Amino acid sequence: MRRLVLAALFLATSLSFASTSTSSADCKALLKEFYQFNVKEAAPYTGDNLLYFLHIPRTAGRTFHSCLLRPGTPGRKRCPKAYDHLRIDFSVPQCYLLSSHDDFSVVERLPANTAVVSQLRDPIDRFLSSYEFAIEVAARQLRRSKTYVKPKNRVVTDDVWPWSFLIPYFADDIKPKVTAARAQPLEAPGVWSEQRTDDGKIYYWNKYLNTSKWTLNDDEKQRLVPNLDPYDNQLFVPLKDFMKQPIAHELLHNGEFMQVLGLTNYSHWEKAADMRRCIYEQKSVADELLQFALRRIERFAHVGATDKLYDSVESAAASLQLSLDDLGYGAGEASSANIEKARTLTWEEAMKAGERPMSPADSTDDSSMYGTEAPTDPADIHQLAMDARRKREDVSERQKAWNHAVQSQADQTVLRALRGELNAARAELHEAQELLVGARSEEMEQRKLAEQEASGEDKRLSVSLGDEFQRCANRAQSRNKDRKKNSLLNLRLNDYRQVYFSKEDRKAIPDALIQELRAMNALDVQLHKRALELLAEKRRQHEAQGKLLRLQQQKGNSSDAANSSSSSSSRQQRHTRGNSQLDAA
Repeated sequence: MRRLVLAALFLATSLSFASTSTSSADCKALLKEFYQFNVKEAAPYTGDNLLYFLHIPRTAGRTFHSCLLRPGTPGRKRCPKAYDHLRIDFSVPQCYLLSSHDDFSVVERLPANTAVVSQLRDPIDRFLSSYEFAIEVAARQLRRSKTYVKPKNRVVTDDVWPWSFLIPYFADDIKPKVTAARAQPLEAPGVWSEQRTDDGKIYYWNKYLNTSKWTLNDDEKQRLVPNLDPYDNQLFVPLKDFMKQPIAHELLHNGEFMQVLGLTNYSHWEKAADMRRCIYEQKSVADELLQFALRRIERFAHVGATDKLYDSVESAAASLQLSLDDLGYGAGEASSANIEKARTLTWEEAMKAGERPMSPADSTDDSSMYGTEAPTDPADIHQLAMDARRKREDVSERQKAWNHAVQSQADQTVLRALRGELNAARAELHEAQELLVGARSEEMEQRKLAEQEASGEDKRLSVSLGDEFQRCANRAQSRNKDRKKNSLLNLRLNDYRQVYFSKEDRKAIPDALIQELRAMNALDVQLHKRALELLAEKRRQHEAQGKLLRLQQQKGNSSDAANSSSSSSSRQQRHTRGNSQLDAA
């Protein structure tokens, strides 16, 4: 059965590489070079060696790292944030917990005894989540004013692989389509569109009449228009088309497999692209590397699954010697490790080079090759405050212009344009204020951490690690839900129809499309299946050894949040869903 699925994968992807086929002999030679490059494998975790979290995008990795690994590690032992590029000198690491979106090839640059943990996800859910998230962030950019300047000293989503490629792709696709759709005038007596409250209740809105109703009469139902299909509409490339695009093959299809192997287009191995081509063109190569990937994750200190997030957290805690009942650790990271000479390319250089690594001959120890302003260095509070002040003044001026237009009874087209500019300015002000508040909090945390380092003490939280995980995860889920809702409002049409990306919408995706996606991600399907098996085996071992501590469900956590996956169990046969406990989106 696995061979039939893999055959479908090669058929689906062969067109992407038809013009640059690679011979069997070339692929065999590349395989030899691949094995020669991969000298290091994951080491057992001892509690004293570096722990590297191989963060695969859209696997609830941020929740796993920020809500479990970080509060389970003293602040002075945490490596600096490294999602845009690594920024520590591993000859003197000074930290024991590192997380990044790098693929496994980065392990060759880490200490020889580095332990690795990771989370995998059902590949269908991960692909859909990636599609939705890239559109969400691209939609968020629609509200940026013409004077928008990217904040210095801060990492934004656009800086992080693979979103550094996907978000510009969708932004370029969305902007002209939204502009054209909104140019269509509203005609009397208008149409009714279905809207949803925050708690999911349905009501109806007529933009032309500027009124809403809970129910419609028979005449009004005749003018009820269906909501936009989030996976097939006029505002952005439909799912059925995107999944066949070269960028989807390059970044998403079998992305977990490629990241575990260290063969993404963000790889530290310069021949990764050639090896990917061999995988899709030579079935024997794919079969061989699939077995290699399966053996590799067996050596991880922990490999979990997003669709069983709570089970994964409990098992990870046992594997990493983290007691869920003990108090967690406060904020902070090892600032002394922030030396900025580990990755060959800085973000700017990586983008100019197309994310391809330099050869060893091109690298240098000269610190001048690195930008003087690393994106995650301590923020310039004064600069952020000035930026927020300018944006506040901009909102004030646009508010005055709006008020004047209303008082002078300006044309609706003018009012609509002014309102849009005012909303965009307000959104930018809100974002600037959030950055300022975050920077000030970060500065306070770093000061406290410096004091703790000087005193040799580690800051402890007032709650257990298990309680902190649930509090942190639920807060992140709520925050992400609000941001997603506000971002997708930017895709609202003049008649107020909009995109939701709800669980119900995912259920409605045609079965044929899901099966095609599954065939395209056959390698990830096998890897995810093995991850679930390894998780179950680890839990049985921990249970037998008396090491497995259960997360005590906090009051207020719904059973849906604690036990259901991000997609409906009614589609479990098609998606092989589990109990994700928290929506990973």
